[in-house]
Amino acid sequence: MEGDDDGVLEAARAIRPYLRDLIGPTAARITDQRIGAELTGSADRTDTVRRLRALLEEQPDTAWFLGRVLADKPLYRPPYHQQAPLRRMVSPAGDPGLVRADRYVCPRGDYVWYQPEVGARVPECPAHNLSLARS
Repeated sequence: MEGDDDGVLEAARAIRPYLRDLIGPTAARITDQRIGAELTGSADRTDTVRRLRALLEEQPDTAWFLGRVLADKPLYRPPYHQQAPLRRMVSPAGDPGLVRADRYVCPRGDYVWYQPEVGARVPECPAHNLSLARS
């Protein structure tokens, strides 16, 4: 779809923590490497988006993920966080409702992770072993 470049890029960044569960460990490693190479490469943005879309559409579960992210325009959140993205607070003081999940990104811009619950340890970027920054 025309105009979904930002959504395709965000889906590619956001799917990386979920690949193992979506497509299994072997395929996840290969797909993750391909996504990382595209996101950090020096190719033209349009070409990068086209290749990432094709890569994510190769398998039914990654195609589903991409479709859900694109359907969440203009926020482009992963399917597991489209309720706000939300998380439950542990023993909250005051309103016990859901709150937005914090979003963390790799400084190199190719990996996104949403904190599933308050107090969950923020991982390092698995590709670069760099601390993720809250965004």
